[in-house]
Amino acid sequence: MPRFRLTPPKPLPISENHVEKQCTDLLKYRGYYPVRLHSGVFRTKDNRFITVGERGLPDYAVLHRTFRGFFLETKKPGQGVSPEQAKKHWELRKAYGLAVVTIARIEDLIPWLDEHEKTGPVDPAP
Repeated sequence: MPRFRLTPPKPLPISENHVEKQCTDLLKYRGYYPVRLHSGVFRTKDNRFITVGERGLPDYAVLHRTFRGFFLETKKPGQGVSPEQAKKHWELRKAYGLAVVTIARIEDLIPWLDEHEKTGPVDPAP
């Protein structure tokens, strides 16, 4: 049986995984398809190292049948992007005209999506 306390227990800190799960759930609910973009150095079973993806690449490419796609970077509340991520996000925006959003709280994604969807539908592929 749990002990009686005069003060409530401290809430657990929110991790990047919590933010990521909230964002992907909301995106799926609104008809988006988030695709995880893995990047980094990984060790194989035979102890070789392989590099996957590019440094600074956002966590997700997010696609929709009607609206323009975008890149999503999730962060733990209070955490910012690394210099490599800032450089890659700038490149994606300026060189390719792609939308990139960094979210540390689910409450920030909702108004961003509302604005993003105001741009209107994308012409369907032939």
